[in-house]
Amino acid sequence: MTQLTVAAAQILATDDPDHNLDQVREATTRAAAAGAQVVVFPEATMARFGSPLRRLAQPLDGAFASGVRATAAEHGVLVIAGMFIPAPDGRVRNTLLATGAGVEASYDKIHLY
Repeated sequence: MTQLTVAAAQILATDDPDHNLDQVREATTRAAAAGAQVVVFPEATMARFGSPLRRLAQPLDGAFASGVRATAAEHGVLVIAGMFIPAPDGRVRNTLLATGAGVEASYDKIHLY
């Protein structure tokens, strides 16, 4: 039987995507060292809900997603994290990024509150 070790990483996201990315790096490092192959973060990992999301939203090739990709590659794990991307109509999309270990995918939440 093949075993898959998944880590659920809970962080306290702030209004600062750079700070939140540092938390992703730290938690991924710990999870990978403990044997995790997949590290899953919360929906609003890039910036907490209630933040100025239009100002903070970044494209999937922006600094936050690129940092998550680099972290996943460094540790050879799949990282799943929530972020916010700008939409063409000026709104913000609540997006799930899955990257690393041969995976590169994203999903935009379609039923927003």
